[in-house]
Amino acid sequence: MNDPRDAWREALAATPDCLALERLGEPLTAAEREHLDTCARCQSELALFQSFTSDEATPEETRAGAWVAAELHRRLDGAANVTAFEPRRRAPRFAWAAAAAAVFVIVAGLWMEKREPSLGDAGVTNVYRTGRLDAVAPLGDLAAAPRELRWNAVAGATAYTVEITEVDRTLLWHSETSATRIVLPPNVVAQCAPGKTLLWDVAARRGSDELASSGVQRFRVAVPVPGR
Repeated sequence: MNDPRDAWREALAATPDCLALERLGEPLTAAEREHLDTCARCQSELALFQSFTSDEATPEETRAGAWVAAELHRRLDGAANVTAFEPRRRAPRFAWAAAAAAVFVIVAGLWMEKREPSLGDAGVTNVYRTGRLDAVAPLGDLAAAPRELRWNAVAGATAYTVEITEVDRTLLWHSETSATRIVLPPNVVAQCAPGKTLLWDVAARRGSDELASSGVQRFRVAVPVPGR
């Protein structure tokens, strides 16, 4: 089951090109500016760094800090050492950069936790991928060209979409069915020449949601051996 928070973690994951904390607030090279224009992590850290290193706290910053402190206080059952966040005047660059990164992680994590509904919320239907769909046939080397594609059923699926492609992913044929098998048209069977590898896959769907996929499957009609 996919966790929606995985996409958030991936988008904010550091890359080798990400700016070091000590570069925040310094003049950037052309390559660094180009990376900053497309990196959500670096843009967030820079924005937080700039807000923390400003001389005066804005009303928005004060409210955000108070909200973070309240959430931490509530989650720690009223621990006495959690106090209100009070933005101060300019501090040494490295200290503010570290603080910016820490608050960013806390706020983003709490926001994602509050944003994602639980499976038990009334009126909310979450659809998650269930994993792989088991393809049955055709698979591997075959004595003759296949006449149909077959796979195992997926619970909750209302339709299955299938496609056959060349090894370079050129589409040869695609279709949809509510069954767990589908007959290949004669023109597709004719393209299953001996020694030619073809690919196929099938996806289980419920409405516009994809529940599972077989992944790419391969098959090939064996080349006849003379004398056999």
